Parts: sequence; structure tokens; C-alpha cells
Amino acid sequence: MARILFVVPPLAGHINPAVAVAHELAQRGHEIAWAAHTALVRERLPADARIYALPVDAGLERVIVAPPVRGAESIEFFFEDFYVPMVRSSLPAVEAAVADFRPDVMLCDQQMLSGALAARRAGIYWLTLSTTSASFLKASDKLDEWVEGQLTALQKEAGFAVPVTHPDFSPFGVIVFSSEALVGTKYPRVPAHYHFVGPAYGHRAGQADFPWEQLRCDVPKILISLGTVSRDRDLRFYRVMMEALQGMELQVVMVAPDVIAAEAPDNFIVRTRVPQIELLPHMDGVLTHAGHNTVCEALSCALPLIVAPIRDDQPFVARQVLDAGAGLFMRHGKVSAAVARETVLQLLADAGLRVEAARLAASFKALGGAAQVADIIENRKVECAA
Repeated sequence: MARILFVVPPLAGHINPAVAVAHELAQRGHEIAWAAHTALVRERLPADARIYALPVDAGLERVIVAPPVRGAESIEFFFEDFYVPMVRSSLPAVEAAVADFRPDVMLCDQQMLSGALAARRAGIYWLTLSTTSASFLKASDKLDEWVEGQLTALQKEAGFAVPVTHPDFSPFGVIVFSSEALVGTKYPRVPAHYHFVGPAYGHRAGQADFPWEQLRCDVPKILISLGTVSRDRDLRFYRVMMEALQGMELQVVMVAPDVIAAEAPDNFIVRTRVPQIELLPHMDGVLTHAGHNTVCEALSCALPLIVAPIRDDQPFVARQVLDAGAGLFMRHGKVSAAVARETVLQLLADAGLRVEAARLAASFKALGGAAQVADIIENRKVECAA
């Protein structure tokens, strides 16, 4: 059996698939450890997990919860205010974890370059975990060149005399939690050895309670969720949705701050967190910020989507949904109640959207998720320490 170290950023959408993979590997008898920002994400990791705590610098939590920018500007902000400082601060702690745990395999989230550098320096077999397909698409030559410059500088700073072009892409393989059918062929990809495994979304820690008895069976139901990071940034959006959908023969489950619950119409259930995987099979559609996990989880249930991207990779993921014919677009920042109502009605009425969502669900079902990742690791016949 192998000793396997996961290196993850303090972001729920990146941790959740890793937790599913870790559970599968543990079930097969492998020994698991984590390098993670315990102070920020402890509740998302297994209760009995062996964890090597990574430092939380001043301002890291603020950057995650309340980023001040959106759109294309958010990519530059992500690198300069989040990614680069996190690599610098976490690399010594990750290397200390490697020295103590002595892993045979490392699974490094693509946003945790410190894991990739530590594995490379120690000569350990490692795989990249790509939790969003936007991370390997080449959408802009100018942007790609700028990002490569940032990565080269980080490698030199860490003491690598010969930097590689994409140090966050493992030469052993890149695990993609999506399917070829969703990613499409519109944009070229960074050259790498890709393993498309589909979503891995089981065994999450800290699941939320939910008033299941309040769900109605006589009307369509939609879930509105902007994800963990974006949930608190714009109360206007939630209020527009309430104005648009109140009084309709429709039930809305909306993930929003507590302050919104007091304002909710009778046909709304408002919660700060929901057990999303268990809830989705009860829904007829999803309105989302186009976070990769939410999109794939909804499509796994053959649910059509309204995508309202805000920042980072979300516009890329939203475009994949639209190009696949499985969703509709909504402007997050400027949508009116009238447009929101019309878009929701179209989502529920357009049978073609549901057909394409079912096609994507089938593409996921044909893949193996967490079990496929475990197979990839085991089939490498890694030499394990006694």
C-alpha cells in the first residue's frame, strides 16, 4: 500500500473532489495525509485526517472571501494577491510534510504549486489535480505568456536552476474532474498527459442540515447557488431573484446569507449551506455562478443550468455549458427581475436544454470519478516504502 500526500488550497471547490479521492484510496488500504490550511478548512477535511498545517498569512482569508475584483482583472489579482504569496508561504511547510510523512505519491492541486515543487525536488511520483478545466485551456497568448513568466519567477526563487514551462502540470499526468464532452474543442490545451475522470463528489465532511419536509412535490424546483466564495459578495442579486420569482408556481432553494432569509417570499427556502449532492436529484434546474463543481454536479443529474459567472475561471466554465447547449446565460451584476423571470421560465420550458444536460450526464457516467483516480495511481505500480 502507498503513502499518499494531498496538497490542497483553502478553497472548498478544490478540496471536495480531493476528499472523495482520498476516501476511495483509504478504502483500498492506502495511508493518506494532507497538507492544508487547517485554520481555514479543517471542517471540510475528514475528522480523522492526518494533517500537516500550512501557514495562513495575514490577508489570505480576506482575499478568499471578499475579492475586490471580477472579470478578467480577477486573474491578475489571483496570481499577485493569492497564488504567489501562498506558494511562497507554504513551500517550506509542504517540504517539511514530505520529509516527515515520506509519501510514495503526491496529489497536488494545480493551484498549489508548492506541492508540485516539493514533489519535483524530492523526486516523488505526483499527479496534478485539475478541479477546473479552465486551468489548462489556452484562451489568450498574452495572458499565457504573463502566467508563464510568473511561474518561471517562482521556480527560480525556489532554487530551480532550470525552470519548466508549466511546473504545475505533472509529467506523470493531470487528473481532470470533467469530461471531453463538456470541455469541448473551442480552445487549445496546454500539452500534457490528461486523464478525464468526471466529477468526484462523494463523502464530504461537515454536511449541512436541510428541511426536507418543506420541499414540494407539486411544482418545479430550482437551486440558486453562487458557491462558497461568492455567496456573500452581492446581496442585490438575491433580492432581484426574490422579486423575479416570488408568487410563481415554482419552489426556489437559495443558498444565501442569513440576512436574506428574513426577506424571502413563501416559495423560497433560504439556507446558508445546503447538502448539494443530496439535494440536486430533487431539483428541475440550477442557477449558478458557473463554479466547476456545481456545474458538474448539476449536469451529473441531467439538470439544465442558468450560468451567471462572476470571476476567475467561471466565464470559461459558463462558456462550456453554453457551447454544449445545456444552459442559458444571465448577467450576474446587472440582471433585472424581468429578465431573471423570463430566463427561469425558459430554463424550465426548453426541452432541448435537458436533452443536452442528459448527454453530458452520460459522458460523466462513462468515466470513473474517484475510483478511476485510484486506479491510475495503483496501475503505476509505485514502489512503496515498507
